[in-house]
Amino acid sequence: MKTREFTNKKLFMLVFIALNLVFAFYQISFFIGNHDWDWVKGTSQILSFNTGLFEARYSKFILNVILYGGQILPILNTLTAFALLSLGMVMLVNYWQIKDKYAKSIIALIPCIMPYILGWMYFPINIIGNFMAIPFIIGGLMLIEKEKREYKLYGILCFLVALGVYPSVAETIIICFLIKQILNNSQSYKTIAKKFLPILLTLIIFKLLILLLGKIGVIYTQNYNLQTLSLKEIILNSFNVLEVIIKQFYITLPFFPLSLKICGLGLLILATIQISKNKQSLILWLLAILTTGLTSLLTSNISDTAFMPRINFYGTNFLYTGAIAILLSQKGIYKNLCYVLTLCLMYIAIISNIEAQKVWELGKNAELNLINRITSRIEENSNTLPLTPVIAGEYSLRQKYYNTAYDINSPYILERSFVVRHIPSGAYNFYAPSQMFYSSSQIRNLKQEIYSYLQTISNSYPHQNSIYLDDEYAIIMLTTEGIQAIQAQLPK
Repeated sequence: MKTREFTNKKLFMLVFIALNLVFAFYQISFFIGNHDWDWVKGTSQILSFNTGLFEARYSKFILNVILYGGQILPILNTLTAFALLSLGMVMLVNYWQIKDKYAKSIIALIPCIMPYILGWMYFPINIIGNFMAIPFIIGGLMLIEKEKREYKLYGILCFLVALGVYPSVAETIIICFLIKQILNNSQSYKTIAKKFLPILLTLIIFKLLILLLGKIGVIYTQNYNLQTLSLKEIILNSFNVLEVIIKQFYITLPFFPLSLKICGLGLLILATIQISKNKQSLILWLLAILTTGLTSLLTSNISDTAFMPRINFYGTNFLYTGAIAILLSQKGIYKNLCYVLTLCLMYIAIISNIEAQKVWELGKNAELNLINRITSRIEENSNTLPLTPVIAGEYSLRQKYYNTAYDINSPYILERSFVVRHIPSGAYNFYAPSQMFYSSSQIRNLKQEIYSYLQTISNSYPHQNSIYLDDEYAIIMLTTEGIQAIQAQLPK
C-alpha cells in the first residue's frame, strides 16, 4: 500500500511539474484572453455560483467561488487548475490499471500536454472548472464499477457535476469507459452493457434536467451550445459528422502541425491493427472513435463544434491516450513503435504549446498598441470627449506572428481579437487614455453626415479617412469586412 501511494504521489508531481514548466510563461505573464478581461479584473464582474447557469454550466465556477471568492488570481488560478488536472490523470492510470511506470508517466502526461489544452488555457476563467471535470469523470467511472448501489449513485452524481461544467465531457466518460473494457477484454457484451447503464442513465437525467431548467426559465435553451437536433435531424446529420470524425485525424489547425497529426494517426492505426485480432475489442474501439463526434452529432450546427480544440480536449485527446494505453499494454514491435511515436508526439506538442504562448503574448501586445495609436489619433483631433466609439470589424494580430501553414483556422487559439469588439474599456478600465471607450458602441443618432460617410467609405485603418469624428461619435473603420458589415445594416 505504501509503495502504491508513493507511486501515485510521484506521478502527480511529474504531471504537475510538467504542466507548470510547459506553461511557465503563461503564468508569469498572467494571460487574459478575449471576453475574460472584465472577469479577470474582478471589478464590474465577479464569478458566482450561477455565472454559467444560463447555458446549463451549473457547476463550472463552484471552486472559483469557494476557493477565491470568484476572483481570478495570478499563479493561484493556474496552480489550482493544474493540480486538478494532474489528480485526474493519476486517477485515470489507476482506473485503467496501468502497471508499468513508464507507461503510467506517458499516459498521464499525454492528455495534459497535447495542444487541445490550448482551447481552455486561452480562457483563464475556465481552467479551474474545466480541469476539475476530469477527476470527477474518472472518480465517477471508478464508483460505478463497485457492486453496491449507493456507490453507483455517487458515480452518477460525479458525472452530473462534470456535465454541469461542460456537456462535451460526455465524450471523455464514454471513451475512458470503452478503453477500460478493451484493456480488460475478458468480459461479455452483457457485462459491459450492464456496466454502461449508469452512464446512460446519467445522460438521460442530464437531458431531463436541461429541459426542466429551460421550462422554468433558468437557462436559455436557444443558446448556440444548448440547441440540439431531433432524432430525424441526427440521422440526416450523421454522414456529415462521420466526415468530421475522419478529417480530424489529418486536418491541420494552428498549433496542430502536420507532424503532430501524422504521429497521432500512426498511433491510432497501430492500435486498430493490434485490436483487430479481437472482434469485441475492435467493436468497442470503433465506438470510441465515433464518440469523438458526439458533440457535433447532437448540436444544431456542426460548424460550431467541428475541429474545435476545447471540445476535442474531452474527446479526441483521450482517444489518443487510449490508443497509447492499448499499445503499451502489449509486447514486441507495437509497443516499441508506440514509444517512438509517442515521444515524437510529446515533443511536438510541447513545442506547439510554448509557441502558442509566444504568439498570444506578441499578438496581445500588438493589439493593445494598435488601440493606443487609434486613441491618440482621436484625442489629437477631438475636443469633445467623451465620445461614443463605433468599431467596424475585429482585427486579430496573432496571425502576424504565426507562419506555419494550416488547413482550418481555429476559434480563439489564433483568430478573434484579444479585446472584444476592439472596445478597450475592458482592457484599460481605470487607466484608459480617455473615457470615450466607456459608452455603448451603437449609433443611436444616425445623422445625415454620418450616413453619407458610412455609405461611401471604402478605406479601412490606417487610412486617413478610416476614422470619423464629430461631437458625439468616434467611428473607426478597422477592417474591410467591418465596413461591409456596417454598410449592410444601413437603412436603404
